[in-house]
Amino acid sequence: MSVKLLKSPFEKSFKEVMRQTKREITISSPFINNAGVSILLDSIENVDNKRLNILTNLSARNVGDNITQPSALLKLYNAFKETTVYSLSKLHAKVYIVDESSAIITSANLTYGGLAANFEYGVLINDDDTIQNLKYDILAYASLGYIFDKLLLVQIEDISQKIEHSYVKNKPNEEEMELQKLLKRQQEVNKILVSKYDNKETRHGIFTKTIMYILNRKNEMTIQDLYSFVQEIHPEMCDDSIEYHKEKRWKIEVRQALFYWERKGIVKTEGKPGHYIWKLVSK
Repeated sequence: MSVKLLKSPFEKSFKEVMRQTKREITISSPFINNAGVSILLDSIENVDNKRLNILTNLSARNVGDNITQPSALLKLYNAFKETTVYSLSKLHAKVYIVDESSAIITSANLTYGGLAANFEYGVLINDDDTIQNLKYDILAYASLGYIFDKLLLVQIEDISQKIEHSYVKNKPNEEEMELQKLLKRQQEVNKILVSKYDNKETRHGIFTKTIMYILNRKNEMTIQDLYSFVQEIHPEMCDDSIEYHKEKRWKIEVRQALFYWERKGIVKTEGKPGHYIWKLVSK
């Protein structure tokens, strides 16, 4: 396997790799800002003929802290021929894949700090089989997340801009302004995110995909272990304060997703009542 070390700052090396793109780029980066996106776009020729898959963490906290900028993601939507933005709150991996020919695994986010200023490290991989497996893993995990379309990003960006403009107009104490602006932005963005995750069909679809993702890697699990893994992946959907008939709503939905796969003959249960194990049906 061909591996090359990339030492910080590696903006030049990053651009050289991105410039090789012929069809598609797949990126995993929890934090994304406008400066990082500018470096990416400056690296690619004929960007409007290429596709982008991007996995990030577009949580209310990250947006409120201005760590992941909706405006940066909108730039990507406007630049590429086709863009899909996924979001998962437990994301930490930073990976940049060009077609299926090159991949960078690194500590660097798609930000100016990550690509040009911070002390970061990475490796460049050129082995086809390794890159195919890496791309499969990233996209499989990304598929569990909510897809943020352009309209939703515009809504979130609009909230941020309105809050900033209102505080500039009123000119309160500077420190108080920043704190209130931060909290209000997070609250407003969270309302939008919660409304999207409250859609029954969306929740069922996400939980069914997540269960299959987990069982494909673990093969068999108790219901309690499944609960733990699902909640780790989707903390924003697994709100323990919401109950139906004195039981957590999300746990009921996880079981409904399991029953969905059971009816299709994909999973089954074994063991005694109270000690059931859910497992994939052998092919």
